[in-house]
Amino acid sequence: MADAKAPGGATTPVTFTGPVDPEPPALRAFYGKAVAWTPCTDDDTFDCGTVRVPVDYEQPGGATTTVALRRLAASGPGSRIGSLFINPGGPGGSGIEFAKAAPDVFDDAVRERYDIVGFDPRGMGQSDPVHCLSDADLDAMYAADPTPDTPAEQAAAHRAPAALNRKCLAQGGPLAARMGTEFVARDLDILRSAVGDERLNYYGVSYGTMIGALYADLFTSRVGLMVLDSAVVTDAIDGGAPSQQEVDASARGRAYDFDDVVDDFATQCGASTSCPLGTSTAAVSRSLVSFLDRLDRRPLPTGIDSLPLLTEGWARTAIASGLREPSSWPGLVDALDAAVNADDGEALASFAMLLTERTEDGTYPATTFGRSHLLVTCSDWPATPWQTAVPSTDVLENHPLWARVEPPATDPCTGWQGVRRNTLLVAAEPATPVLVIGNEDDRTTPIQDTQALSGQISRSRFVTVKAAGHGAYGNDNDCADAVVDGYLAGQRAPENGYVCGS
Repeated sequence: MADAKAPGGATTPVTFTGPVDPEPPALRAFYGKAVAWTPCTDDDTFDCGTVRVPVDYEQPGGATTTVALRRLAASGPGSRIGSLFINPGGPGGSGIEFAKAAPDVFDDAVRERYDIVGFDPRGMGQSDPVHCLSDADLDAMYAADPTPDTPAEQAAAHRAPAALNRKCLAQGGPLAARMGTEFVARDLDILRSAVGDERLNYYGVSYGTMIGALYADLFTSRVGLMVLDSAVVTDAIDGGAPSQQEVDASARGRAYDFDDVVDDFATQCGASTSCPLGTSTAAVSRSLVSFLDRLDRRPLPTGIDSLPLLTEGWARTAIASGLREPSSWPGLVDALDAAVNADDGEALASFAMLLTERTEDGTYPATTFGRSHLLVTCSDWPATPWQTAVPSTDVLENHPLWARVEPPATDPCTGWQGVRRNTLLVAAEPATPVLVIGNEDDRTTPIQDTQALSGQISRSRFVTVKAAGHGAYGNDNDCADAVVDGYLAGQRAPENGYVCGS
């Protein structure tokens, strides 16, 4: 392993040579239009602006939509490199909100040399919004029964996705049908042109890595310094209808991974005092299975006016989201203790509301994963037989907690009539090395996925951080921060395969 005292190991300078592809003549009405920056009304240390892009790139003369941006100008005194576009993931995370946090997230050396620019992707937040899922729709989605066990419940669960998709597309119009990541990547190239940069400098985390990867595939010669942190799998290959044996093998793999997380959760729960959910992993699992089954029959009161009942669906939302992030486990244990052992649903309902960004008055932010993911997901992922494949009963019975917390469900994109992405396999070959980095113990985007994305981008530099949690940069790991800062501000790429020690 390379010496962690010299983050990146044998680093190499990043240089930019060779021509870039010309901007498309058919889109000359959009390219090269400088952003009219003005001080943001909520904080004049930032600048705000908008850029207009076509709704449909196949019909650039048709309808347009506006993308909102927020800039923190380079502080100096170092020589300015350009703009650094940032995206916090999701889909549905607000780049505008991410930019507000830029002084705390990015190192001084990075802020000295870049204008840091956040943007709300098309249809989200302060960009022209698509009106698809209402607050009531989101409540219904989180409260929905994850284990329908009567014919009526199963029929309702089967009908719901197609009805919701029809509603979203009808209310959102042409823009709702064109929310996929390919469109966002094409928008991003217009944003790059609007700030006057020849190449795109970019930092994206989680879903933000997919934006960056598709940009690198579509605009290879325009890739500048690009960091892809904690990557999602981008490839979408339809391998045909799976056999039941293949479905069960895949399900068992996911279930065993889930069981490992529950084991860690139970171990931490009982590390300092007796775990109130059980004295062993098996006992914790049995306790939670019994609790969810009780909720299926009789939801618990919460005392929250806007969410009076804790349903099995809301409890499942709290458990599924909470287990992904170890830092939230103490709060999850306390909330589950009150619900499981005292029939008090308030704390667990509040925990679920916090993780879904729901306020106590029942409203959700304009830009959030819950509100935005459906349109992006259905645009990005072609329908395959895998999406409706159900594991065998014995798999579900052998992993009962997994079957309730991550149950096989009806394909949420059933009936989708929007545009689907064309770039189903990423094979980018930028001239400059892209930095791909992730935590070894990331429960949201496993390190294997991050490594796989690195393999799809020629000359990329893959870095593993021996740490837990989602997102390597800005997560209190000095080595990871030094690698990213050295790449962005020092323009030096780490060695491929470098490992940041704990």
